Parts: sequence; structure tokens; C-alpha cells
Amino acid sequence: MDESVQNALRKWPNVPAAYGWLALDRRGDWLLEGRPLRHARTIAFINRNYLADESGAWLFQNGPQKVYVSLAYTPWILHRRADHAPGSPGALSTHTGTTLSELRSAWVDEEGNLLLDTALGVGLLDDRDLVGYSPAFCDPSGRPLSDADFTDALARLMAGDPARLGLRDGDRILEAHPIRRADVPAHFGFIAEPMPPAP
Repeated sequence: MDESVQNALRKWPNVPAAYGWLALDRRGDWLLEGRPLRHARTIAFINRNYLADESGAWLFQNGPQKVYVSLAYTPWILHRRADHAPGSPGALSTHTGTTLSELRSAWVDEEGNLLLDTALGVGLLDDRDLVGYSPAFCDPSGRPLSDADFTDALARLMAGDPARLGLRDGDRILEAHPIRRADVPAHFGFIAEPMPPAP
């Protein structure tokens, strides 16, 4: 968090929070009242001051004011880094520009979305990066998969059944698990649509 934001919080600790006007879409873009933000300095400021509160709601600390974020899916959107091989440490970064050094678990929902649990929390891999990241998939022992085996394993996971699909993360192999999209917020402990407290 920026030092100027911390100073503002100390000076004005009781500024009412804002809800419903800032959102994070499925590709990691910030939306202000439904329109994509394009101003680079504003985006960088939001990225530096993006965090979760104790309830699992995500927010942008705008000086002394908490601006709660509506999440299209997960609190983090992950992108493949072109300068790293898929499945290697540092191959992914968040929508805020943080490079990930380690993954904790891998999940596939009924739509075929890839969710990765990280030290920061759960993130959705940007759909535009799925093809480029696909070489990281393997069987649970680390062997490459044929196209047919990959397609079969993915279809089983999307149907909610366990499948022999692994994801390479450096020297480790993570087993991919099925999950229903509706269960993701509760499973990973975040609030997708923060609401003001009841009066």
C-alpha cells in the first residue's frame, strides 16, 4: 500500500466505503461504472493498493476510502509471461503485475476455466493464455499427454469427475481437481460481489 494512502487512513479513518462502481473483469481489466479504465497511472495506483479485508471482500484503498471491487470471477487474473516456459516458476503473473513463484493447486470448472491457487489467493488464467500455457499440462507422473488424452481428461474434469491431469510447476506436478464455478468463492474464501452492511 502506498505511504500516502496509509497517511490518509490515519488522518481520516472513518470515511464511508464505496460499492458498485469498480469491477475487475475476467481478463484483468479494471472497469469504472462498466467502462474499461485506460489511464496507466490510475491503473498502477489501483494495482498497488488492491487488497482484501478480513471478510474476504476485495477492495481498492483510495486514500482514506475503501472502494469495494465487484469480481467477474476470481480476485486475481493470471497471465502467461512470454519470457518464461509454461510450467516453470515465474511463468505467470497477476493482473497487477506480480510474478508468481509457486502454485498451490489447480482446478478446472464446468466451463473449462483453469483456476490456480497461489500464495496471493485463487486466480483465473486469462482465456487468451490457455493455448500458450497448455504445454504445462501432463499426466500425474509428468509425462506429456496426447491431444486425445488431454481432451478426455479435460472433459471429465468439466463434468465434475476426477481425471488424471497434472500441471507442471517447476519440479512439482499438481493434480488438477474439478470444481463448480458456483462453489469457487466459498471454497477459496472470497466475496465476489461485496455489499454495504445492513443499516
